[in-house]
Amino acid sequence: LPSDCFRPKAKSSTRRSVAQYFYIEDHNFTIVEVDGVFTEPEEASLIYIAVAQRYSILFTTKASTDRNYGLVTIADQVLLDGIPDTLVLNQTNWLQYNPSASFDPVNVTLNIADENPAFDDYSLVPYDKEPLLENPTKIINLTVSMGILDNGKPYAFFNDQTYTHPKVPSLYTALTAGELATNEAVYGEHTNSFVLNHLEVVEVVLTNNDGGSHPFHLHQHNFQVVSRYPPYGEDFYSLSDNVNPQAFDPNNHTAFPEYPMRRDVVVLPPMGNIVIRFVADNPGVALFHCHIDWHMQQGLAATFIEAPLEMQKKIKIPEDHFAACRAAGVPYAGNAAANTKDLLDLSGQNKPAKPVPAGFTARGIVALVFSCIAAFAGLAAITWYGMAPLSASEQEAAERKVVSTNVQTAEE
Repeated sequence: LPSDCFRPKAKSSTRRSVAQYFYIEDHNFTIVEVDGVFTEPEEASLIYIAVAQRYSILFTTKASTDRNYGLVTIADQVLLDGIPDTLVLNQTNWLQYNPSASFDPVNVTLNIADENPAFDDYSLVPYDKEPLLENPTKIINLTVSMGILDNGKPYAFFNDQTYTHPKVPSLYTALTAGELATNEAVYGEHTNSFVLNHLEVVEVVLTNNDGGSHPFHLHQHNFQVVSRYPPYGEDFYSLSDNVNPQAFDPNNHTAFPEYPMRRDVVVLPPMGNIVIRFVADNPGVALFHCHIDWHMQQGLAATFIEAPLEMQKKIKIPEDHFAACRAAGVPYAGNAAANTKDLLDLSGQNKPAKPVPAGFTARGIVALVFSCIAAFAGLAAITWYGMAPLSASEQEAAERKVVSTNVQTAEE
């Protein structure tokens, strides 16, 4: 309808792979909600929708109906290590004004390889104007990195620790550990677990020691995004080639917003940092993870155990959940190692592959020594053979070859 207002919902259709840019050809629109949080209206012409992010926008149709306009999505190719020839990065649907008018291909001219030209969601203000959460009492510092372990497979890490699932799901450990549920040790050495006190203000500081961006999602909460560097725009990839990441400095940073943007998925810039805050007011076990599916499978996750003693008072697990665990052979009581007698004894817990050893292992040294011995033996054999005198038959054959060569030369 001409000159009418619409509210479409824009979300990532590739919930587990890569982000997408979205725009409506020759139209601006107004952002009014992100990840379920209504915002003060902000006009934009291009948004960046990371994996699992959601946007509500308003736009007004044009008065003229003489042409149709493209609804354009562009996959963020920077997140792809390789692009097959058959992969279509740009997709176009249509905002149809006139079925008789042509549907001309959209000429996409965005530079998304060197910058992030989208509207910066960091500037959004929640409609309820929840003020900045002050004086956090729990600060969690997490550094993101990627690497290879000694089984030759790629892994992702928080603070050099890749998430490895415990034998007992962390929720069941929290519910069966009694007062020890407040001790992070019972949840295992390889689960990146952090216990949060009920109603405390939590600050998570993420530092990206990786040249790619990551969409981080927190279950159970919409968090305040109080700092992000670099911002969207021409500087977004400015740190990508750095050897060391740009860490957040709590004593030297730009002023935090008065009313920070809230959402449940935020983009961590390449080699940059973000700071988020929330109140631990929802007892339960909340996973904090990268929403690129293969990064999560590689271990880029942490577990926030929120108010475990409150959980024990308020949460009752249905019997069919226990039945499902029994059918799958999954224990549902005790610590991460399924130990119900000594909750601080983690013998038998699930462990990741070992780190790649620095330098040579014993096997490598032995292999190198024998390789060197074999090489020297080969050189000695060649030298001995070359210096040995010719036998009579070899001498006679060599003389005949010389005579034959001289005769051939004389004839020519």
